[in-house]
Amino acid sequence: MTDFRSTTSNTDPGQTLRSSSAGVVLRSTNEGVGFKSFIPAERRFNVADLFKFTRGRADLLFSALFLAAAVFLAVSFFGESGWEDRDLPQKRFGKVLKQPWIGPLIAIVVLLPAAVLNFALSWRRAMLDRRKHKPNKTRYEVIQWVRALEFIAYFIVYTRSIEIIGYLFATMIFATLMVYRLGYRSVRWVGIALAASFVSVLFFRTILKIKTPVNIWLYNQLPADLERFMKVYF
Repeated sequence: MTDFRSTTSNTDPGQTLRSSSAGVVLRSTNEGVGFKSFIPAERRFNVADLFKFTRGRADLLFSALFLAAAVFLAVSFFGESGWEDRDLPQKRFGKVLKQPWIGPLIAIVVLLPAAVLNFALSWRRAMLDRRKHKPNKTRYEVIQWVRALEFIAYFIVYTRSIEIIGYLFATMIFATLMVYRLGYRSVRWVGIALAASFVSVLFFRTILKIKTPVNIWLYNQLPADLERFMKVYF
């Protein structure tokens, strides 16, 4: 009995056709290889790198806004902190520390110099990047901030709509629209959003009795018994 091995064009790569008097056996030449997973080595880092500060996009704009806020607080300090009613000569040091203006004063003393120093360093970095002809990404960063206002507008509309259509319907519609807006537009995700929002309403309004507006336009259009039920539980 003689065994012989041959490969033909009908077999896939990595497979061998073994023929013998007992019959034909198709055997893979990749036996024993199996699946191998690869986990990259953990990147080493220094503890000091965890606290490393780098200036990113729109740093100059943020520093300017931070400085403006610090100046506004410093200007408002004298009229809003109780400084005008201070009484220093007749009081001991311990009682001085208990006066209402001492906390804001300490905050301003720390905040204002820090804001000025941060703005100066940010301005210096911006001028250096300009001399090096690095692209200015401030516009891109500001656009991202403005885009976030879209979701703030959604939330305002949601809170106002509770007084019109009720907490139940407003929450379910809002959750579904948010899921759809974020790109999860299949029937499965819409169903998950509806179910999750309904369970949320049951938990917060029906079980925990969280207070919501009572004078709801949509509920007022319902029959008396159903109106009372919706206002109590939903």
